[in-house]
Amino acid sequence: MDSTSKKSARITVELSSLASGGSCVGTITAPEELTGKKAFVPYTVPGEAVEAEVTRSKRSYVEASLVSIQRPSEKRRQPLCPAFGSCGGCDLQHIDLHEQRLLKAEMVEGLLKVHGGVEAEDGISLLAPELPGFEYRRRMSFHLNKKGEFGLYRKHGRSIVEISHCPISTPTINAFLSANLELVRLCAPEIETVTVEDHDGVVYLALEIHPRNVAGLDTLLPKAAFRELERRVPNLQVNFRHKAVYRPGVAPGGGPPVGHFSQNNKQANDAMLDFILRHTQTESVTDLFAGAGNISIPLALDGHIVTAVELDPALVAFGKVRAEEAQVGDRLTFHSSGCEKWIESFVPSETVVLDPPRSGALEVCQRLSVGVSPYIVYVSCYPPTFARDVQALVERGYYLKSVAVLDMFPQTYHSELVALIEAE
Repeated sequence: MDSTSKKSARITVELSSLASGGSCVGTITAPEELTGKKAFVPYTVPGEAVEAEVTRSKRSYVEASLVSIQRPSEKRRQPLCPAFGSCGGCDLQHIDLHEQRLLKAEMVEGLLKVHGGVEAEDGISLLAPELPGFEYRRRMSFHLNKKGEFGLYRKHGRSIVEISHCPISTPTINAFLSANLELVRLCAPEIETVTVEDHDGVVYLALEIHPRNVAGLDTLLPKAAFRELERRVPNLQVNFRHKAVYRPGVAPGGGPPVGHFSQNNKQANDAMLDFILRHTQTESVTDLFAGAGNISIPLALDGHIVTAVELDPALVAFGKVRAEEAQVGDRLTFHSSGCEKWIESFVPSETVVLDPPRSGALEVCQRLSVGVSPYIVYVSCYPPTFARDVQALVERGYYLKSVAVLDMFPQTYHSELVALIEAE
């Protein structure tokens, strides 16, 4: 239960490390009655001493908001985006980019020890530390309310921080906003979410009808603003409850399914694929949570025989199209199935690639066998569930060989990691 007796207390904190969630964590040094207790303070840098105000108090820690910096870190930087601190998209623009990456690697190492009780035999490394920190994000989901306010949600809550340019988005997405933002605003109140994707410099757009507006399509289609937007963006679709209900410009299966999972940072994704290809030694590979073949197709192009398993039928359909275009249909087989269900009935290859969502792959890990699949390449976007899954694999006779941390999402606390896991 939360304690409210210290809710407005001022505290002094010595920050020591980055925590999952974007705040930095440290130790309270004043007042005396709170000395030694942990505190989580956003928009700070490890090594800083700050004054903060307690916003939430728990038995073993407090959460606090930054009041003033008593001793700034030399790693502190001026944020590039004027919306930083109010927009909920970025957490770390105030920290030097290389320092962000070192802090993320330290955070991953700490989470593995605390949550998984394991250490990587070859340690933790940074993969592609030279990647740019801005203009990388090729998919953005913006929000639109009934008043026509367009932007991203605030850090806490559902109110919208209005933006017309996002420094972490690709130039293609920002060019779209510059040219079309007023038309998009006029699609309110029918539309609540606007997803803009950059596929090799081509804009794909998905407009999500408000779920309570069942007549939304009928009132949206006659709008002059929508018709002009449709003319300007051929690759446009309208969704209701996340299913396409209007897709005039793209034949089914003829383009990427907008709003479905794909890696958001092309340069980081390329670095990850290169790493996986260099460390995959067996001829046959099973790619679980395969999406549209992001990993499967490069593996097949590299000469491997690949079985790809994916639950989302739209991604499977697009993956098959991409495989045929890449002329690897004879070496790549897609299965439209949940991975947990598939592994109950089929035997995976010697090498298994896991690229699950944030919830992880615990049920799959509990079925893998060192005698059948001695090599695992695990790609994770959420270190806490990865640590849990590694612990399950260790109990089954595997060991964690190495972990490479990849900054797939610069300026945020999120990171991607690629781990090599092998049979003992």
